[in-house]
Amino acid sequence: MRRHVLHGLLAAATLSSLLQPGVAEAQPRAGVVLRFRGWRGAQARAQVVRALGDRTNLVSRRDAEAAADRAGVSLDDAAGMATVAQELGLSFFVAGRVRGRGGRARTLVRVYDAQGNELARREGPRPVGAARLRRIRQAALAAFDEANAKIARAEAEAAAARQAELERQRQLEAQREAERAAAEEVEETASGLPRLQALVGLDLRRRKAVVNLADGGRRRYKAGLFSELTLELRSFPAGNADSLLRGLYAQLDLAFAMGLSTQEKDMAGNIIGSEISTSAWRLGVQLGYLYALEDDSFRVGGLVGFGVDRFSIGPNMTMPSSSYTYLRLGVVADARLHEELLRIRADLGLRATFGVGDLVPTFGADSKQRGFDVGLGLYGRIEIGLTYGFRFGFSRYSIDFSGDAGPGAAAASAEDMSDRNLSFGLQLGYTY
Repeated sequence: MRRHVLHGLLAAATLSSLLQPGVAEAQPRAGVVLRFRGWRGAQARAQVVRALGDRTNLVSRRDAEAAADRAGVSLDDAAGMATVAQELGLSFFVAGRVRGRGGRARTLVRVYDAQGNELARREGPRPVGAARLRRIRQAALAAFDEANAKIARAEAEAAAARQAELERQRQLEAQREAERAAAEEVEETASGLPRLQALVGLDLRRRKAVVNLADGGRRRYKAGLFSELTLELRSFPAGNADSLLRGLYAQLDLAFAMGLSTQEKDMAGNIIGSEISTSAWRLGVQLGYLYALEDDSFRVGGLVGFGVDRFSIGPNMTMPSSSYTYLRLGVVADARLHEELLRIRADLGLRATFGVGDLVPTFGADSKQRGFDVGLGLYGRIEIGLTYGFRFGFSRYSIDFSGDAGPGAAAASAEDMSDRNLSFGLQLGYTY
C-alpha cells in the first residue's frame, strides 16, 4: 500500500514539472551566456544577459572560459560544455552570433543543455535601436523557455527512470532476500531431524537355545542361518521444530522368517522323523527422546517400548515354541561419520520379559526371565532421500524354571535356559 502511494506522489510531481515550467523559477537554473561572435556581438550578448538575469542564476563568462582552459577543452563543442557544466554545476549554455553587418544583420540565439545538446534557437533583428534590442531579449526568453521546458521534461524522465531503477533494485533485493530466506529454510529443513525413515531389508539370523534339565541332562536347539524379511520405521515427528520437541522419537521394527524348518536329531546326531514346520517373527515398538548435539553431529537419548519375539515349532520331543513378550528400556548413541552419507548408531536395551510362551509349563510350572539386546548399525542417505544401512544385532534371554513340568511331548523339569539370537543384514529405503 505504501509503495502505491509513493508511486502516485512521484507521478504527480513529474506531471506537475512537465505542465508547469514556471516551477523551475523557484530554484533558478544556473547557466552561462557565452561570447557572441560577429558584428556588434557584445551588444547582442548584453541583451541576452539582461533578459535572463532575473530568470536564471548566470555564471560569469570569464569563469566558464577559465574552467574550460583548466580542463583543456573548448566551449565550442558538446564535450567541452559537458566538462564545464559538471565542474560549475550548470544546467544550460546560451551561445549566439550576429550574422551579417548593417541593416541586413540578424541575431541568432541558441540554448544548449548541460551535455551540449542544442535544445532551442531563435532569430532576432540586428542589435541596433531600442525596439530591436527589445526583440532580441524576447527571442532570448522564448528560446530559454522552450529549452527550460525540455530540460524540465528530461529531468522528470531521468527522475522517473532513477525511481524505476530504485524500485527495480528494491524488487531485486526483495527477491534475493526471499531466495536467501527460502535457501535458509531449505537448509534448516535439510539439517532437521528425519520426519520419517522407512527401511526394508534382509537379515540373516541364527538362534541357539540351551536347556539345563533337573536330572543333569541338556537339550539344545540350533537354527543355522536363516533369512528374515525386515521392516523398520523411524520418525522424529517434530524434527523441524525449533524447540525441544524436535527430539521426540518413535520406532517400529518388524521381521518375518522365510523358508524356516526344523529337523529333530537324537544324541548321536541321527535325524529323527520328518521336518517340523517352524516359523518366527519379531515385533518392537518404541518411543523416546533423542537429543541432537552440534548440528546433529551426535544424537543421544533413551527409549521405552514393547516387543514380542516368537519362535514357533511344531510338535517334537526336544523344544517347545517360545514367545518372549517384554518391555524394553534402552539407550541410543548416534554419530555422523561423513556428512549424511555415513552415520553409526549403537543401541543397548534391557528387556523386562514377562512371557515365555510354551516353555512354561513344558520345563516347569513357573519361571523368572530377563533379557537384553545390543545393536550396531551403519546408515547413510543421499540428497534425494535414498537411504541405506547395514546392521548387526544380538539378544539373549535367561530363564530360571521352578516347579514340576507339565504335560507335553517335550516335557521335562528344567533348572534354567539360555536363548541367544544373532542377526545381521542390509537395508534400503527412503528418508523424508
